[in-house]
Amino acid sequence: MKTGPVKTRARLYIVSTSQTDRMSNLIELLEEQKALELGHVEKIRPTAEATGHRLVSALLETIVHDSLKHAALCQALIDVEAGAAPTTLDVDMATALELHQSIKQHARAEEEMIRRLEELSAKAGDDRIRAILDHMLQDERRHHAVLQRLSNLIDRDTAAYDEYLDLFQKYMVSPP
Repeated sequence: MKTGPVKTRARLYIVSTSQTDRMSNLIELLEEQKALELGHVEKIRPTAEATGHRLVSALLETIVHDSLKHAALCQALIDVEAGAAPTTLDVDMATALELHQSIKQHARAEEEMIRRLEELSAKAGDDRIRAILDHMLQDERRHHAVLQRLSNLIDRDTAAYDEYLDLFQKYMVSPP
């Protein structure tokens, strides 16, 4: 098995050629997935805008937003696999403090949204409306949890790349 150097930040790792091929193949597949997601957005967005039904339009827009999110996640994974993204958050103290405070502020906003959606869901007389409100409530709870966890990670001096991946898996975008 041949080996070759792969440089990531200041460290040099030796990886096998088959591992390099696997990374290259994964990057290629992620690029294809990203293109599919963005192509889907281009096709469905005009339909969402053209429909005369407000609820149908809103539901299609949620699909557009999910596809944009998926494309962004594919790009982030491409950057990580290619070594273009650092595996730790390396910022100065002022930037870290500002980021931490901003995340805390967003977490408080999510708490308010959760409270309001719980009230709305309790008042909804139509089960179909309650189901949509409950779906929104699940999203807000997930957002709040991810913001709290991210705040805790940023508050520490170091956080490993695996911790960020676990955060995405547990709270946001993909099953573990």
